[in-house]
Amino acid sequence: MAHRSLLIVALGTACAVAAPAPGAETRAAAVDFNEQVRPVFVKHCLACHGGVKQAGGLSLVWRETALRPSDSGAAPITPGDSAGSYLIDRVADPDDDFRMPPAEHGRRLSEDEVAVLRRWIDEGARWAPPWSFTAPSAAEPPPASDSSWPESPIDRFVLARLRAEGLGPSPEADRRQWLRRVSLDLVGLPPTEQEADVFLADSAEGAHERVVDRLLASPHYGERWASVWLDLARYADSMGFEKDAQRTIWPYRDWVVDALNADLPYDRFLLKQYAGDLLPGATLADHIATGLHRNTKTNTEGGADDEEFRWAAVVDRVDTTGQAVLGLSIGCARCHDHPYDPIRQRDYYALAAYLNNTRDADLAEDWPRVPAPRDADRRDEVAAKLTELRAASESLHRLGVAARSATADWAPLGFDAAESTLQTRLAVRGPEVRAEGTVSDRSHFTLAAPAPGGRVTALLVEALPEDPERAAKLPETGFVLSRLRVFVERSAEGRSSDQQVALRKESEPAPDATAPMSEEVFLAEVFADEADGFFRPIDSIRDNAEGWGAYTRMRRGRWAVFVPDEPLDLADGDRLRLELKHGKVTDGQGPLVIRRLRVSTTTDPRWAALVDDPQRAATREREERLVADLKAIPSTSTLVLQELPEGRRRTTYVLQRGDWQAPTEAVAPATPAALPPAGESRLDLARWLGADENPLTARVMANRVWAALFGRGLVATLDDFGSTGARASHPELLDWLAVRLRDTHGWRLKPLLREVVLSATYRQDARAAADATRRAPENRLLARGPRNRLTAEMVRDQALVLAGKLNPQVGGPPVMPYQPDGIWQSVYTNKRWETDEGPNRFRRALYTYWKRTAAYPSLVAFDVPQRDQCTPQRPTTNTPLQALVTLNDPAFVELAEGLADRMLRRAGESPRERIAWAARLATGDDLAEESLAELVDLYEETAAEADDRFAMGVVANTILNLDATLTK
Repeated sequence: MAHRSLLIVALGTACAVAAPAPGAETRAAAVDFNEQVRPVFVKHCLACHGGVKQAGGLSLVWRETALRPSDSGAAPITPGDSAGSYLIDRVADPDDDFRMPPAEHGRRLSEDEVAVLRRWIDEGARWAPPWSFTAPSAAEPPPASDSSWPESPIDRFVLARLRAEGLGPSPEADRRQWLRRVSLDLVGLPPTEQEADVFLADSAEGAHERVVDRLLASPHYGERWASVWLDLARYADSMGFEKDAQRTIWPYRDWVVDALNADLPYDRFLLKQYAGDLLPGATLADHIATGLHRNTKTNTEGGADDEEFRWAAVVDRVDTTGQAVLGLSIGCARCHDHPYDPIRQRDYYALAAYLNNTRDADLAEDWPRVPAPRDADRRDEVAAKLTELRAASESLHRLGVAARSATADWAPLGFDAAESTLQTRLAVRGPEVRAEGTVSDRSHFTLAAPAPGGRVTALLVEALPEDPERAAKLPETGFVLSRLRVFVERSAEGRSSDQQVALRKESEPAPDATAPMSEEVFLAEVFADEADGFFRPIDSIRDNAEGWGAYTRMRRGRWAVFVPDEPLDLADGDRLRLELKHGKVTDGQGPLVIRRLRVSTTTDPRWAALVDDPQRAATREREERLVADLKAIPSTSTLVLQELPEGRRRTTYVLQRGDWQAPTEAVAPATPAALPPAGESRLDLARWLGADENPLTARVMANRVWAALFGRGLVATLDDFGSTGARASHPELLDWLAVRLRDTHGWRLKPLLREVVLSATYRQDARAAADATRRAPENRLLARGPRNRLTAEMVRDQALVLAGKLNPQVGGPPVMPYQPDGIWQSVYTNKRWETDEGPNRFRRALYTYWKRTAAYPSLVAFDVPQRDQCTPQRPTTNTPLQALVTLNDPAFVELAEGLADRMLRRAGESPRERIAWAARLATGDDLAEESLAELVDLYEETAAEADDRFAMGVVANTILNLDATLTK
C-alpha cells in the first residue's frame, strides 16, 4: 500500500489509451524506446504526465524528469530495477482504484505492454529522442524478390514491404493512364492530343524518360509546384481580418514560380526566403524572396493594437517554420512545454527571437517594401539604384551619428511656455515637456524658452518613453514629427543694425523699439538615430504629414538633430520658439504625438561644417535624385523583410501562457535544444534549415513530394513528425529519399521527382487487387498506382485546356475571372470584383485574385484553404456542391462551350466520333461502350429540342464532370 500512496502523487490521476507496436514485446533484441516504449507513454500517460500537466511533478517527455524524485519524494523509474520502480507497481496494480491510468480515463495496460516496460527498465531505461530528431541515413535497398519488377531502388523498398504483407504490386498502367497522371502531377495540366499521340507512337527505349524531361523543362512545372508551396506560405492578395484590404505581393508568387522552374536547390530556396535580404550582395530577387514571411496577416481594424498583431505575425512565422519546414507542431509550445515532444516553451521563444527583429510592424502601409519593375529587364537598374540609395542614406546617417557622439556640450532648453492645440495639455517638468491628460491626434505644440547665448549650430530633439523600463518590453505608442519650425524672437539688444533700420522703415507709426522681433530659422539638414526609417527624417523640415519618428511604437528614446543653414547668433534676452506639428494619424493606435520631449542646443562648430561640407550636400542631392528616379520607373511595390539595425533591435521574452502582455525571462535566438544548434542571426537560422545536420528538413520535403504524387505521404501527417504524428509506412524508403534529395541531388527537386515518377511503384495501374484494397484502402502499402481527385487548380486549368482557351502566360498581377455577384461584401472598403475581359479571364487558377475572407468560390468548393495560416495538407472531398459548381458556374459553362466548339470543328466526323474524341481527351482513355452510348443518347435527346451547338455543349459539360475527368 505504501507503494500505491507514493505513486498516486508521482503519477497523477489521468492518462489516455494506448497500444504498442504489434509483437514488439516478443523481440529478442533490446527494447526500442521509440518503437515500443514511447507509444505507450504517448497513448497512456502524457496527457497527464507530459509537458503541460506534469501531474505529481512527473513528466515522461524527458528522461531527467522521469528519473528524478517526483512530488512524493520517490523516483518513478529506477534504471535496471523494474521491481523497485513505482511506475511498474502502479501500471500493474490489480486494483482499479489504484492502477494507472485510472479506470475513468482508459483501459489498463495489457500484459504485453507492462512486460515491455519491465524489460526496458531492466535494460537500463535507455531513452532516445523521437525518431525524426535523429539524422536520416540511407539504408541499402533490400534485395528484390522479383528482379523483373523494380525500376529503381524505390521499388525494392516497396516490394519488400508488400511481400512482408503477403501482397504483390499491380501491373503497369497503360501508357495513356501514366501520361495523364504524370502530366497532371508535374505541370498540373492534362496532356494535349498531340503530346499523347507523340508518346503513344514512341516505341524507342527511353520514351517515358523523354516525357518526364519535357514536363520538367516546361515553364508550367513551376506553376504546378508553386501551388503546393503557396499553401504553406499562406500566400494571398489581401491582408486578412475584417477589412481584408488589398495587398500587392504577387512578385513573391512569381519568384516562387521562377525559382522552381530554375530548380533552385531547396536549401537555397529556403535560405533566400528566410534571409535573402541578409545575403552578401543580395539581389532584388533575393529581397523579393523574403515575401514568404510577409504573407502574415495585417490587422487594419480601428483600435487593433499594432504590437499585439506584430507579435501575432512573429508567432505565425514560427508556427509556419515548424509545420512547413520542420514538420513539427512546435506551436504547441507557445503557452507551455510541448505536451508530447521534447520542446520546451523556452525553445519556442528562442526560435521566435530569430524572427522578432524585422522592421514590419502590422502597419496599414505594409511597410517595408521594394519596387519590383514591371519591365523585368530593368531589375538590375532598380537594384543598383536601391543599393546606391541605401549607401547614400547610411553615409548621411554615419555623419550625423559621428557628430552627435563627438558633441559634448548639449545644453537643454528651459521651456517656460508650452501650449498645444486640441485637447492635449502640456506640462513643463524641468528640462522636459510632457503631454498629459487626453492627448489628441494631430496636436501641434508651441514651445518657448530663453535662448542660450552664443553661436548655436544645431538643435537636438529627444523623444523619450514615459516608462523606459516597461517600454523595453511592451512598447509605447510612437510619434511622427511631421514638421519642426524654429523661430528666434529678438530682443532690442539682440537685433542687428540692419534689422533695426528695416524695422524703422517698415513700421508705421513709429515702431516700439522694445517689442520682440520674430524671424524663422531656415533648417537645412536633419540627422536622426536611424538611417532608413519608415519615413525620411528630412521630411520633418518640409510641409507634409511624414517625417522623423517611431511609427507606430517606441521601445526606447529616439533622437534627431536639426541643423540650420547658418549658425544662430543669439544675444541675452533673445527667445526661441519651436512649433512641432504631428500630422500623421493611424486607426485607433493612439495619437502619434511626442509625449515626453527634451530639446537641447550646441555651439559645436562641426555641425555648421557638416552643412557647409560639399560632400554632404552632394550625398543628400544624390539621395533625393535616386528617390525621384525610382519613383519614375514603373514598378510594383512589394513586401519584403528587413532587419532592424543594431541599437534598434528588440529583446525577446518568454511570454507567460503565450500572452504578449506578460513577458518574463529574456531569451537569445537559438534552435530547440533537442535539435542541432545554430548561430544567432536570421541568416544563421536560414542556413540551419538546410544544413546537413538538421534531421528534419530533407525528410519533410521528401515526404511532401511523395504526398503530392501519391495523395498520401509516407508519413501521413505532413506537418507532424513528432511523437503523436503518424509513423512512416516505409521509414527506410523515406530516409533513402531524404538523403537522396540532400546529398545525391544537392537539394534539387526535379531529379528527385524524375526518379519517383519513373519508378515501377508510380507506374502501377491505379486499379488494385481486392485483397490489397481491403487491407490498405488508402494505398498505404503502395500496392497500386496513385488515383486521386484533381486539386482545385487542376480542375479549372484542365477545363481551360480542354476548351482550347488556356492563356499560357506565366506570372503577372492577379486576375479576376467570372465569379457570382455578392461574394465580396467586406466592410470599410469599396474594392469590388471586376471581371476581366479578354484573355486574362483564361489564366491558370494560380493567378486568380486570392482574398482571404472571400476566396474564389469555385476553388473553395474543391477544398482550397483561406490561406490565413499555413496549410500543410488540403482535405480531399467529393461533395454534391462540387458538381453544382462545375455543371452550373458560368465560367465552367463557357469552357464546356469551348470544348463543344472544338468537337464541332472536327469536320467529317459523326456526333458519336466527336463525343468519343472529347471523352478520350478529357479522361485520357477510351470510354466504355455503355458510357459512350449514354452520352450519344444525351446528345440526340437534346438536339431534338435545341440547336447542335447547345446539344454538344450539354454533352461537353457532362464530359467535364465525369469522375474519370476529375481524377488523375
